[in-house]
Amino acid sequence: MKSQHAFLAALLILPLPLAAQAPPLITMAEEPHHHLALHNDYVNVYNAEAAPGDSLQLHRHTRDAVAIAIGDQTVTIGIPGKPDVHTKNVDGQVRMQVSGYVHSTRNDGKLTYHTVAIELLQPQTGERNLCATVLPAKPLNCPEGAPSASAAKRTDVPQFASNETRVQLAHLPAHQNAKIATAGQSELLVALDPASISPASGSGPDETLRAGEFLWFDSGAAARTLKNGSDKEVRFVELLFKPSGAAKGAPAATKPAH
Repeated sequence: MKSQHAFLAALLILPLPLAAQAPPLITMAEEPHHHLALHNDYVNVYNAEAAPGDSLQLHRHTRDAVAIAIGDQTVTIGIPGKPDVHTKNVDGQVRMQVSGYVHSTRNDGKLTYHTVAIELLQPQTGERNLCATVLPAKPLNCPEGAPSASAAKRTDVPQFASNETRVQLAHLPAHQNAKIATAGQSELLVALDPASISPASGSGPDETLRAGEFLWFDSGAAARTLKNGSDKEVRFVELLFKPSGAAKGAPAATKPAH
């Protein structure tokens, strides 16, 4: 009888079966609403999409990630141990989701939630806001005279910078063109509004860019011309990457499949 009691006592102190334990926290790469559209030595680019009422599952960011809102967003952010946060992200808003950030996101709007999430694969140092609050609760460091207009009347609004990466929001007025490619730096362009761009080959018809689509330019790639043929302003976000000995880039331009 004593041995039977000892056996039952041992069962009570054994850990719960694995099936009854809380599942491990997934990463952004494992979250099913995030779809990898581009990978190279600098970035993983994901399209994160959720239907109205649907949610991005609770997940952890293992690297710093730049999140760009495609369209206005009304969401509820869930963070373990904290009250839910109901917030709105305006179309084109740039946010930084730092390494270690854990959250879920519920789409409270009436349209599909779409964010382009750009995971920065190179370690970031000296991170700072420029003319927008990309890093929460950090001061602005807006350069004197920003935003700046180029000869093509394109206006650039600096958003964020580190010692490795710079992010800026560009505005291109109606019926204006802009050359895209920065000598000595790789670049990612994310379209916020429909536009067209000259072909990578230098000849043939222009390509169409829709909101949320992007192009990758390797360092030294030939410049291409972004064209706004509409009567409205066109916006896009540029991420510029300083050369790194560990980063070898990617094909000159990559457009995601839809």
